[in-house]
Amino acid sequence: MLVLLSLFAVAMEAMPTTQPASSPADTPVRSADIRAGNLQVRFLDNSESPGVLSGVASLVNVKDAPGFNAFDPDSKGAAAGLNFEHIIAGHENPHNAFTPRHGPYQLYRLPDGRSVMLVRRAEDDPWAMASTMKYTVTPPHYIDFEFKCRPADAARFGRHRYAILFWANYMNDVEDAAIHFRGIVRKGDDEKWIRTDAPSGHPDHNHGGTWRHIQAKDLPRDDDLRFRLNSWSYEYPRFAKPFYYGRAARGMTYILMFDRAYTPADEVRFSLFKFKLDRFPRPAWDFQYVIHPVERDREYGYRARAVWKKFISPEDCLAEYESWARSMAGPSVTGQIQSPDAPATAPAGKE
Repeated sequence: MLVLLSLFAVAMEAMPTTQPASSPADTPVRSADIRAGNLQVRFLDNSESPGVLSGVASLVNVKDAPGFNAFDPDSKGAAAGLNFEHIIAGHENPHNAFTPRHGPYQLYRLPDGRSVMLVRRAEDDPWAMASTMKYTVTPPHYIDFEFKCRPADAARFGRHRYAILFWANYMNDVEDAAIHFRGIVRKGDDEKWIRTDAPSGHPDHNHGGTWRHIQAKDLPRDDDLRFRLNSWSYEYPRFAKPFYYGRAARGMTYILMFDRAYTPADEVRFSLFKFKLDRFPRPAWDFQYVIHPVERDREYGYRARAVWKKFISPEDCLAEYESWARSMAGPSVTGQIQSPDAPATAPAGKE
């Protein structure tokens, strides 16, 4: 156990608030299978990445869609959910693309039997960002996940001082590639349901795009930045509540919800990409966590929930978010759930 605690201290730069409530086993594992409620889930480390990706390799609801993985079964390495894919700055840098998929990202089981944690040390990351991602399978059909990170060198993020952290969900067959969220079509509109399939039109559009919160601004970027597909966002529509859902095959829905939308320190953005749609009805329903500005040795992070169950109605998806949001009220690292109508508030202080 002392060996593991030393590892966590190094990974998170002696950050006491990042220590898990219950310590994992000393020995990392390459994979972990967890059954809780209706979900059967397989988690993977980075040992075979980028050929086989870390995060959630298999997500099956044995009650509502037995034998149907939520994620793409096209090949061994295609099935990937809640996969940490990119860390992106606003200037040209060879590390803007796919760096979290390379190097050690060790997986540990937690004693509760329903949780695992991925651990990344700062010295193993080209951006010098230590991080942990804890996943908990919660009955009947949820994966709760919590990300925490600490940048060791803010200068690596350049003059724009922000970091886009990007997670991928490579979906299996869907009924509709679009995502659905509560938002506005233009400034001053009333909030309503919005369906969007990432239409073209922006000069940096590349099979998809990103949506930001109604309080968020476009991110500045250097003209010579080459990896641009994740850096731009639509001016409108914008989302008002930090959750979205998609309609998957077998009558299923995949819902993602977050404990924040926008704060002065960080924000969440939604992304959709359609690289496979010419061959399969399999979009990537993704998301971003944006830190602004990046400060050395400051702790950042978010809490979130993924839902994999039968689709009932848009109102049921909203009720899932509202119920979870009530249970998550209170500060979490850099921010908390924030009403879209409320003014931006200063981030919560360290615990």
